[in-house]
Amino acid sequence: MTSTSSTKELHAVVTGAAEGIGRALAEAFAGQGYAVTGVDVNAILAGQTQAELAGRGLQIRFLQADLSQPADLTRLEAQLSAGPAIDLLIHNAGINCVGPFVTSDLAAQQRVLDVNLAAPLQLTAALLRADKLAPGGSLVFVSSLSRLLSYPGASVYAASKDGLASYARSLAVALAPQGIHVLTVYPGPTRTAHARRYSPDNRREARRMAPEALAAAVVRAVGRHQRVLVPGVGNQLFAVIGRWVPALTEWAMKKALWEKLKG
Repeated sequence: MTSTSSTKELHAVVTGAAEGIGRALAEAFAGQGYAVTGVDVNAILAGQTQAELAGRGLQIRFLQADLSQPADLTRLEAQLSAGPAIDLLIHNAGINCVGPFVTSDLAAQQRVLDVNLAAPLQLTAALLRADKLAPGGSLVFVSSLSRLLSYPGASVYAASKDGLASYARSLAVALAPQGIHVLTVYPGPTRTAHARRYSPDNRREARRMAPEALAAAVVRAVGRHQRVLVPGVGNQLFAVIGRWVPALTEWAMKKALWEKLKG
């Protein structure tokens, strides 16, 4: 657990916290003693998640915001800036738009860039300017294993996650003198509604990593001040192959995703 004081209550902010990976992260860190502020666009789902976790004695509240909307993002920045110092900020919220890019809805693709890349950059900058990130705290950026494997059929999503990872790597150097730790996470296929929604083939869904297992790995990585996390042995193996034999993973992703999406 990252702490700036032995008595201070720790505060975590998790975007996209109403379901999937975000919910698992919120639950895991609340279980570590953090007071969690969740951010989500879905007010109904957020309310359900808040009630369920609070009913188990976990501290969590939600702020509603559509991270693709400038007015919502500005309001969220003001709300977080007016609140307690942030010991842990997790940029998890993400959306996708799959299919051949040439025939895709460009407005939808722009929204992918807004939510996945522009919003984390803007929110981080605003909170740094407001001095809301506690010394000794952590920033976590949830990227994607696609950075190491490719993601045919979701090229804009892949670009947004690549950009997020590059930003995090550079930010880690800039924030080190302030004692702020930066972790970049590269999840592979995870058993969530998001993955189910965008995958062309869910027959092997049970083999995907459980979001709770991913969240537990993130908790450990934050505690150890790791800079990079590829959760799961299988994902780590694919990452190594993608780095050293990229043609092989590109062929595999083409067979697994691109050909099915085209069909």
